[in-house]
Amino acid sequence: MEEEATTRGLNSEVEALRCRISELEAKEAVYSRSEKEFAERTEELERRIREANCLYEVSRLVADKGLSSEEMIRKAGRELLTSLGHAGDRQVRIAIGNHLFDSRPSPSSSLTFYCEITINGAPTGLLEVHYDKYPLAEREKQLATDVAGLLERIIEQKRTEKTILENERSFRTLVENSPTGIFIVQNGQVVYENPEEKRLSGPLVRLFRDGDLSGIHPADMERVEEGFRKIMAGEERNLDIDFRFLVTDPADAVPQRKWVHCRASLIDYMGSEAILVNKLDVTRTKELEFLLRAEDKMASLGRVTSGIAHEIRNPLSGINIYLSNLEKIIGEDRSGSKEKAKQIIGQLRSASDRIESVIRRVMDFAKPREPKFAKVNINQVILNAVNFSSTTLRKANVHLTMALAEDLPLCHVDHHLMEQVILNLVTNAEDAMRQCTAEKVIQVTSAAQDGRIVITVGDSGPGVPLHMRRRIFDPFYTTKDGGTGIGLSLCHRIVVDHGGSLTVDNRDAGGAEFKIELPLAGEYRKAPGDKFLHIRD
Repeated sequence: MEEEATTRGLNSEVEALRCRISELEAKEAVYSRSEKEFAERTEELERRIREANCLYEVSRLVADKGLSSEEMIRKAGRELLTSLGHAGDRQVRIAIGNHLFDSRPSPSSSLTFYCEITINGAPTGLLEVHYDKYPLAEREKQLATDVAGLLERIIEQKRTEKTILENERSFRTLVENSPTGIFIVQNGQVVYENPEEKRLSGPLVRLFRDGDLSGIHPADMERVEEGFRKIMAGEERNLDIDFRFLVTDPADAVPQRKWVHCRASLIDYMGSEAILVNKLDVTRTKELEFLLRAEDKMASLGRVTSGIAHEIRNPLSGINIYLSNLEKIIGEDRSGSKEKAKQIIGQLRSASDRIESVIRRVMDFAKPREPKFAKVNINQVILNAVNFSSTTLRKANVHLTMALAEDLPLCHVDHHLMEQVILNLVTNAEDAMRQCTAEKVIQVTSAAQDGRIVITVGDSGPGVPLHMRRRIFDPFYTTKDGGTGIGLSLCHRIVVDHGGSLTVDNRDAGGAEFKIELPLAGEYRKAPGDKFLHIRD
C-alpha cells in the first residue's frame, strides 16, 4: 500500500512538471515572437530615422550659400545612397545640367527606378537608382522621389537668390555711380545715401532728419518748407522742386551756391513706409541758362539798336538834306523863297514826327503801360476794334466776316489794349492782301475752348512762310516797306501780359490766321454746343 501511494505521488509530481514545462515552452514561444516583432520594429524605426535624416540633410543644403551646384548634387546623392536599404546593392546617379554624381565609376546594375527633375517648368535632369539583387521597396521609391523634389526646390531657390543677388549688385553699382544724389529717410533717420549724395550733402538731409532749414536760400525757403510738409504728411506721393542752398568748403572761406532739382517720393522700404529723395546738381545748367538768357537779351538789344538806328537814320538824312536846301534858299534871298522855306519846314516836321513815332513805339514796346484789368465781354472788344477799321476796309474793298460765339464767359482784360491788338491784326491782314487780285476776305471768330477764350483773325492773302513765322513777333522784324516791325511784337507783348498766347499759322483754304488765347475771369465749364452769331458787312 505504501508503495502504491508513493507511486501515485511521483506520478502527480511528474504531471505537474510536465505542465510546468509546457507553460515554460509556451512563454518561450511568446517571448520569441515578441523579440522578433521588436527586432522588426527596431529595424523599421532605424529605416525611418535614416530616411528622415536624409531628407533633413538634403533640405539643409539650401542654407549653405557657398555651396556649388556640383557639391550640392554630390552631397544629396551620398545621403540618398546611405539611407536606402541594401546600400551595397544600390547605385545612385544624379544628372542635372552639366553636373553629374554617380556612386559607382561604371554602372554594373540594371535600372529599376528614376525621377525626372523639373526646374522652373523645364525638364533639367534625372535621379536614377539601380540595383542588382534586391528590388526597391515602395518607401525607397518615395524617398528617391522626395529627394528629387527637394533638389528641384533647392536649385530653383538658389537660382532665384543668385538672380536677386546679381540684380542687387547691378542696382547698387548703378546707384553708387549715379550722378544723382540718392538718400532714403525712414522714421526720421537717413538709412541710406549714395556717394553723390554725400558729395552734395547739404541742408536737405538736415531738413528731413531734424527739420532744420538753415542753408537753404531765403527766396526758396518757403517753397521747400511747404513741399516738405506735404510729403511728410502724405498729401502728395511725389514732389518735384528746384531750390538753391549754400555749401561751405573748408578750403574756401566764401560759401558756394548750388542749384539742385529734387524729387521726393513715398515708397515701401524693407516693409515700412519711407521717403526716397533724388537730387540732381543743376548748378551748371542754371548758369548756362543765365548765360543764354543774357546772350539772348544782348542779341535782342542788338536787333533793337539796329532797328532804331535804321528807322531814325532815314528821316535824319532827310532832315539834313532839307536843312541844306533851307540854307541855300535863305542865302539866295530870291522871290518865292518864303513859300519854298515853308514847304521844307513842313517836310522837316514830317520827318521829326516820324522819328517821334518810332521813339514812342520803342518806348511802348520796352515799357508798355500796366494793363487795367476788368471783367469784359470779349465780343464787345472785337466789335469796337472792327468798327474803327470798317472805313479803311471798305475803301480797300475788303469784306469782313465775324463768327462770334454767344454767351461767352467773361475774361480779365484791359479792353483798350485788346482793342489795339485786334485792330493791329486786322490792319496787318488788310495790308497783306493789297496785292491780291482775288476776293479779299478777313474773318474774325471768338469761341470758348478748353477753359480759354480763343480769338482768330484770318485772311485770304498769301499766308506767312515758315521761315517768317519763327521771327514774325521779333522786334523790328518786318517785310513791309516803311514798316517799323514793332506792331506785332507789341501785340505779342500785350497778350502775354494778359496771361495768354498769340500764334500764327496758315489756313487750309489759304491765307494767314493769328490766334489769341486768353484765360477766363473765373472757372469755365463748356456748355454743350456753342451758338454763333454770324455778321457780314
